Amino acid sequence: MISATAEPQSANESQQSPRRRVRVGLWAAVAFVFALQVGLAFWLGNPPAVKPVVPTAGPVIRMSADSSRELLAVEDPTLFVLPHRDNFSGEAWLKMPSQPFPTTNWNEPARPLELRVEQLGAAFLAFMQTNLPPHFQPRLDSGLDFAEAPPMQPISNSSTLAVEGELGRLRLLTPVHLPPQTNSDLLTNTIVQLVVDAEGRPFSAVVWSGSGKPDADADALQIAKSLRFAPPQASAVGTIPPDTMTLGKLVFEWQTVPPAPTNAPSTTP
Repeated sequence: MISATAEPQSANESQQSPRRRVRVGLWAAVAFVFALQVGLAFWLGNPPAVKPVVPTAGPVIRMSADSSRELLAVEDPTLFVLPHRDNFSGEAWLKMPSQPFPTTNWNEPARPLELRVEQLGAAFLAFMQTNLPPHFQPRLDSGLDFAEAPPMQPISNSSTLAVEGELGRLRLLTPVHLPPQTNSDLLTNTIVQLVVDAEGRPFSAVVWSGSGKPDADADALQIAKSLRFAPPQASAVGTIPPDTMTLGKLVFEWQTVPPAPTNAPSTTP
């Protein structure tokens, strides 16, 4: 009986020993984590002292004496390139002394009153009344001959014809009578270019420059075609070739006559 009861008890003890070891391990892990948290809390709760920050050296401005000014000017790279007070520019025009301008009490000069309109020219009138010019009377027995005034040239001359160029060397055989041209404005000259053959007859006539009136230019062209010139003189070598042409210009200077009035005043009562 005794042996039978003892074997079940030893079996139970063998089964409870692994559980006990697991529990002991869990409690040990919890204790370790707790101790770790406590240690971190104490370590982080008292941080190390902060080291003071040492400031870096900044720029320092010091007032220099007048003796060091020349040394600084020599070290300036633009001393002899740009205008500087310490080179020749300073003595020339940068160090100009200030010009004092004294103030004075200035008053406008007195201006006379304006002259009235009725008094303008009164002094000149009084001078002319008191200083009359001497009367000039020519002496008839001075021996001077009074020449008569030359006759005035008429304003409007009759129409004329002038021959120019090589054609002017030939003698004109046809008498020319140019009638006046009726126009409200003055006419310019009509210039006709004329070519004559070896016998002096017109070969070609062209209006070179018009007068401003087509009828006058047509009359000039018609007159130029009706002209006859003396044939050019033959040289000592032989006769004149039949194909000889002479070129020239005819200048018609017209006499302009104003047209008759369309509404003439009636002379009948």
